[in-house]
Amino acid sequence: MAAMNVPPSQLEASSLASAPRPAWTALWENPAVGRYVEMLLLVLVGGWAYFANLHLSLLEGSEGLYAGIAGEMRRRQEFFDLTYQGEPYFNKPPLFFWLLNLSTSLWGDHEIALRLPGSLAAAGTILLTYLLGTQLMSSRAGFWAALVVATTHVFLWYGRRVLFDSTLTFLVTLALFAWIQVQILGRSSRWYLLAFLSMALGAMLKEMHGFFLPLLIMALYAVIQRDARMVKDPFFWIGLAGAVAMLAWYAQLLSAGYQHHFLVRSAVQSVWNSGLSGAAGTSKDGHPIYWYLGMMWADFFPWCALLPSALILLWAQRPLRSHPTELLLLVWVLGLFTAFSLATLKREPYLTTLVPGIGLMIGYFYHRLGSSEETGRSMPPLLRLFLVILALVFIGGMFFGAAPLRRRWLVSAPIVSPVFVVIMVSLAGTLLYAAITARLQFALRMVGVLAVAYVVLVVNYVFPAIDQAASPRKATEEITTMARDAGQPMFLYIPGWPKNEDAVYYLKRDSLLRDLPDQEAVQQAVLAQGPIRVITEEQHRRALQQQAGLAVETLQEFLQPGRKHLYLLSVQARG
Repeated sequence: MAAMNVPPSQLEASSLASAPRPAWTALWENPAVGRYVEMLLLVLVGGWAYFANLHLSLLEGSEGLYAGIAGEMRRRQEFFDLTYQGEPYFNKPPLFFWLLNLSTSLWGDHEIALRLPGSLAAAGTILLTYLLGTQLMSSRAGFWAALVVATTHVFLWYGRRVLFDSTLTFLVTLALFAWIQVQILGRSSRWYLLAFLSMALGAMLKEMHGFFLPLLIMALYAVIQRDARMVKDPFFWIGLAGAVAMLAWYAQLLSAGYQHHFLVRSAVQSVWNSGLSGAAGTSKDGHPIYWYLGMMWADFFPWCALLPSALILLWAQRPLRSHPTELLLLVWVLGLFTAFSLATLKREPYLTTLVPGIGLMIGYFYHRLGSSEETGRSMPPLLRLFLVILALVFIGGMFFGAAPLRRRWLVSAPIVSPVFVVIMVSLAGTLLYAAITARLQFALRMVGVLAVAYVVLVVNYVFPAIDQAASPRKATEEITTMARDAGQPMFLYIPGWPKNEDAVYYLKRDSLLRDLPDQEAVQQAVLAQGPIRVITEEQHRRALQQQAGLAVETLQEFLQPGRKHLYLLSVQARG
């Protein structure tokens, strides 16, 4: 009789609650299964971002420069004194070039082997960020933090290149990972040994930056937290002594030209911005002290829309000494950002070292907003504004993004298929709807979906379009085909430091063209061979045209990005 007094709606709800749930629903809501799904997604996204299309031509000069140095190391079988174009190269220590040499020795001298060390380091950074986010907060935080690292523009653009920055980022992150195991998670002090080993390798890779950047974060955290445990631990000093001994041994293997990389005074000078004393506050490369602040939107796209809100949420957890995770993330991001802003030189790739900290900050944001007590929270107005802007930027980029590619990379044809344009605009429109209607959780998930779509855009469309429009490899393949044809002998005349290091790397690798080191060598070749063909760059073409006794005719121009064009000349004796 009591059941007859229960309203029908409650009886229906009770029967639904007691009904058996589908097996797939229970399986999906299983935390262990959800974690495996997250890890699978990270493997797919990270693998696609950092291992797909590595075969494309070298890009932006620095890749060709470092590949050329590694190539000369291999040909000379000299691993401690680097050269480029036959001249000593002291700008960086040799460890990175050892990695390139090892990879090309195992897999062959091609783009994939040259880029593999950087891609593996990027994958390692994604893994470390996932582990840190999971250990410090939750698996949800770890997933989103790792996804940020895998999809952030600056890391995606530079992390898969033949550059130092991806490997340095991995070593800095590994050092902090090991230090956190002791300092925050309370694990064995032996982790200090790994931290200092990674710091020593970072210094061996790229001067003392790799040592002092993680040490800066450690010191700032300990000072703010008033925690002296670190300096009282014997393993801390054993690790420090081992790192110093390792660096001293490494420096002794190298000639005098490399010793400045391991001097503390040089390291301090490299991070002190001498321009701060001036009215403009600019560094010696012309960038003002706030330059990185202006680059944050582009370099940390698309996650930049969440950065202000994530920073505010972290800062709200005061007093910070009672919130060690929040303090760590603030010190990691703000400490490195300040150090980079004060640096003597400012370059976009340097910000890759900041990406894991940014990823953990965003992961914390998702962790907090996804917790049970925050689930019903309304969308903050600042977050809504930036999400609307982000959606509009995505929509506008699909229609007007070709303009910067055309100016910078000579890309003239449309690069994105209409179907992909529709997909991207639809996803951005969905984010716009979620932001306007204040659907917080849905909007945050859509940012992640758009970030993955951005990876596909860059890896599958932008990089191949650049390669198709003005690939140094394709230009040099055309040149070498001409050199094999019957006709005038062909020579390479690019003395000194080339403007197009990528093209010179390919020409030197193929070893088909004889190198002419100076104008006298050009004249001697003309006297010995008669009319010859010469591959050169703009400044050397003008110099040859002004040379008395030589008649120079431009046969063909090979357009390259950044006005690094190559020219095929016909050179013969005048008169």
